[in-house]
Formats: sequence, C-alpha cells, structure tokens
Amino acid sequence: MMKWRGIWCAILGLSMALIIAVVACGGAEQAPRVEQASPPYFGDTAAPMAPAAAAATPTPAGLRALRMPAAPAPVAAVPAEAQDSSSKLDAWTASTVAGDIAVIPQQQRIIIRTVDMALVVRDVSETLDATGALAQELGGWVVQSSHKEEHHGFISIRVPAERLGEAIRRLRGVAVEVKAENSISQDVTDEYVDIQARVRNLKATEEQLIKLMDRAGKVEELLEVQRELTRVQGEIEQLQGRIKFLEETSAYSLINVNLELAPVMMRADVGLDQTVSEGEPARFRAIFTPPEDIAQFLYEWDFGDGSGPIVETRTAPGIDGTSRITATVTHTYYDRQDSPFIVTFHITGTGKAGITEGEDTLIVAVTRVPRIEVFAGDHLMAEEGETVKLNGSFTRPEGIADLAFRWDFGDGSEPVTGSLGGTETTAPATHIYPNHRPVPFTATLTVIGTGDTGVVVGTHTLNVTVTEATSWSPGGISMAAARALASVGRGLAQAGIWMGILSPIWGGGLLVGYLVWRRNRRSPP
Repeated sequence: MMKWRGIWCAILGLSMALIIAVVACGGAEQAPRVEQASPPYFGDTAAPMAPAAAAATPTPAGLRALRMPAAPAPVAAVPAEAQDSSSKLDAWTASTVAGDIAVIPQQQRIIIRTVDMALVVRDVSETLDATGALAQELGGWVVQSSHKEEHHGFISIRVPAERLGEAIRRLRGVAVEVKAENSISQDVTDEYVDIQARVRNLKATEEQLIKLMDRAGKVEELLEVQRELTRVQGEIEQLQGRIKFLEETSAYSLINVNLELAPVMMRADVGLDQTVSEGEPARFRAIFTPPEDIAQFLYEWDFGDGSGPIVETRTAPGIDGTSRITATVTHTYYDRQDSPFIVTFHITGTGKAGITEGEDTLIVAVTRVPRIEVFAGDHLMAEEGETVKLNGSFTRPEGIADLAFRWDFGDGSEPVTGSLGGTETTAPATHIYPNHRPVPFTATLTVIGTGDTGVVVGTHTLNVTVTEATSWSPGGISMAAARALASVGRGLAQAGIWMGILSPIWGGGLLVGYLVWRRNRRSPP
C-alpha cells in the first residue's frame, strides 16, 4: 500500500510540472512565425503556400483560403514508475517545442473588415429592400434593419469577404450622394494562431488528466483531478468559440449603411440686394413655397461678415395661401471694409412627404451714409376742431440735396408735403383734428434727401392728445371769446359766494355806519 501511494504522488507531481511546461511551450512556439504582408483591402489573398505545407495543413470550415500549421506530434505518456520526473519532463518539453518549430509554415493573414457608409437615396424603403436582396444574392444575410422615420433608415449586412468590393460598388450605385464612407481592417492573425496553440496544449493536458483519472486510487485524488479536468475543458470550449467567431467574422465582412432621403428642392426668395449704412440695422425676410405635407421648418441666415449664423424656426402663411414667410431678422454691419457682403439663406423642411430644401442669396453693400437727425417734439395738447401748429427741425449733412418733408398726422387725413430750400432747417405744418379720442394720435415727420449713396431718410414721431371741445358757444362769438366770458362768469359766481359767506360782517358794518350817520344828523350844530 505504501508503495502505490508513493507512485501516485510521483505521478501527480509530474502532471503539475507537465501542465506548467506545456503552457510555457505554447508561448515559445510562436517566436519563429514567418508573416507575409497584408493583402489588398477588397478580397485579395496573399501568395499561396508551398504544396507540401498545404497538404499537411487542414483548412478550417468557413474561413476563406486559410491554412493553419499542423498539430504537434503526439506526446508519449509518462510512465508511472518514473523516478527522475525532472529529467523526463525537460526532455518532453524540448521535443514538443522542436516539433512545433518544425511544422509552423508560412501563413496568410486573417483580416476582419467593417465598412460604415452614409448614403443619400431617393427612396429609403426601396433601398432597404434592395440592400437586403443584395446581401442574399452575394451569399450573405441581413444582420439588422430599421426604418423609424420616412426620411431615415439603417441596415447592417454581412457579405462574403471576397465579394466586399462588389457590394460596396453596388451600394454606391444606388445612392444619390455618398456622404461618408469609413473602412476598418483588423488583423487577427496573431490572436488566431495563439488561440490555436493554446487549444492544442490544453487538449494535451486534457489527455494526461484523463489518464490520471484512470489510475486514481482514492476518491479525494479522483475529485481533484476531475476539477482540474473540468477547468481545462471549459477553457478549451471558450477558446474554440473564439476561434469560430474569428473564422466567421473574417469570412463575412460587415457593412453598416445609414440611409437618408434626398431632399426635394423648393423655391426661396430673399428679395433684392440692399445698401445699408455702417452701424445701422439691416432687415431680412424670405418667402418660400414648400411642398404639401411639409410642416416643420428650420432656416439659417449667414450674413457673410463672420459674425455667425442666425437659426430660426418661425414662419407664417403667405397671402396667396401656398407660400410661407419667415420671421424678420435684423443684423448690423459695423465695418464696411469688406463690403459688399454675400448674405445666404438656407431652409430645410420636414414632414410626411420627406425632406425639402431651399436656398437664396443677396448682396448687402455697407456704406458710410450721412444721417438726417429730425426732432418734432415729444407731446402736444389740442382741442377738437382747433388748428394745431406743428413745427419740426432737422440737420442738413454735407452732400445731401433735394430735401423734402412729409407730415403724417396719424388720423387718416392726407399728409402735408413740401420741399426745403438750401438753408431751411424747419418743416412747419398746421392741422385740425376734427374728433377727440382718449388715445393720442401719432404724428410723424419724415425728411428725405438724396446723396451719392442714394436716398437718405430721417424720421421722428410725437403724440398729439385731442380733447373734447366746450359744449356751448353764443352765436357770433368765437370760441376764444366764449372761453373768456365763461372765465368772467366763473369769477363773478365765486365773488357772490364769498359775499354771502361774509354777509354778517359787511352787513353789520353797514348798519353801524348808518346809525352813526343818523345820530350825527340829529345833533344840533
């Protein structure tokens, strides 16, 4: 019994040393590998191997033109009676490494290729169906497909690696525009060879552990070997799964395609070119005609001076019922050095009908235009039917001629216009507001002139409050006289009131005076 126990311990120790040596052997066998340059991207292969090497090397299923090194020579079982385990293990390790070095041939590269494409197409649904049919035609399949919006879609397909170039060319052919294309090649040759070597070594260890189980004498020893065998077999299954994944992904390349509906062009009009003064705000607005079923709009104004674009979404229906008008935007040019500027308007509409786009430009010339400063007062009070005198003043900058003015009284009456001489700086006018109202009228004075840069305009506004006139007026008496008489009457009425209030005082004084006068009259001289 003691003899068998000693033999068993020697075998167990030898197996542990064997496992360590096998793992070290797996790393050592990769050093002398001879590599070839990677093949061209689309399906080309490297130079073929020598016939002898090809005959001795199996071809894994599903991997294109892939030839792997032959398995190492079988490892002889270690006898149970071995006394010098260290010397026998060294001899076994040396023979295994030498055998692997001898059988590693010159091999081809294993490349995993992935292509990402962004295409603009005329019909997203039809392109999705056509792309799926293309994958099947080439011997591949659809990995994933989605079409959540009318104007966007996504599809992912796998095709045989040797037909990847053909698939890409045909996808380009169905696109209106190729917005982006990105290709990634991952060389997994080293990983594939390393995993193959690890699997061979683990299988050799598995065989040794199976033999040890047959010779196990005790339950504890059997369970220990069983646990080690289970661990080794689990690693083998994981590595074989990785090998299968590398074989399939290298044999079938992945193509991810993002699809975007080609936009329909629509007419947009930003109006005529403009000439603005340096430092004065310029106003912009566009009119466009969208197709039916387009409900959301996003537009951008680029003013051409490097100030950055303005992005807006607000629009309103046009008068004709078919066009739409954008909200008015303003922009100020503070430097005329690079004038004229090109202003660009671009709009994108989306809806059930897909995508629509429109664009237009105009030129803005920025000049240093003289300014006419106008002042007409702040506020004026008047009575209905009364003649109101209005008088505004203005400046006369150099280079401005043909000055004229225009008074708009804000009550719907005809404006008053007139020309201004060479030295005049005032613009007088008279007006009668026939009706009063609680809200003030807005009177506007506009002064217009011409210069080298065109028409120059200056304006100013003031409020005119019109009150209700007095309700009575004696015949033949003017309103001013009536107001004067009314004032006298009011004064007399107030005097009578005070006389009534002070009557005891002045009445008593009169009575005392009268009594004194009577007494003086009766007394003899």
